[in-house]
Amino acid sequence: MADLPVVNSSLKVEAIGFCAYDEHQVGVLIAPWFMNLVLLLGSDIGSRLKQGSKSTLRFPSGPVEFTTAQDEVLGPYLTAVLFSSVKEFPDQYTAKMTALEVMRELFKSARNEHPISRRSLFTNIGAS
Repeated sequence: MADLPVVNSSLKVEAIGFCAYDEHQVGVLIAPWFMNLVLLLGSDIGSRLKQGSKSTLRFPSGPVEFTTAQDEVLGPYLTAVLFSSVKEFPDQYTAKMTALEVMRELFKSARNEHPISRRSLFTNIGAS
């Protein structure tokens, strides 16, 4: 892939922020040609998923749609495209900081993201 125009030669393959989520592992995979959210399956659920099938998983921040992929070593895993092109990233550090921010946002509760004050609660009633 090194000679393809979609490759950002400033980037290298790196797994970022992988952590346990339920019985699985989730994190971001940076490559010189994409950045994806990856869910490594920790159960036999992968044996029931067909390559290319879509699955929606709920995270604290909300639902994320994944596509099933297959690897000879890893077996089935799920992936969600974050950046289909990484040409705009100037360097590995910027890509890594973006990936870490994605992971922080993924586990941020949607309800607590914008706390509502008592004042705004009462002034916004009926304001639809």
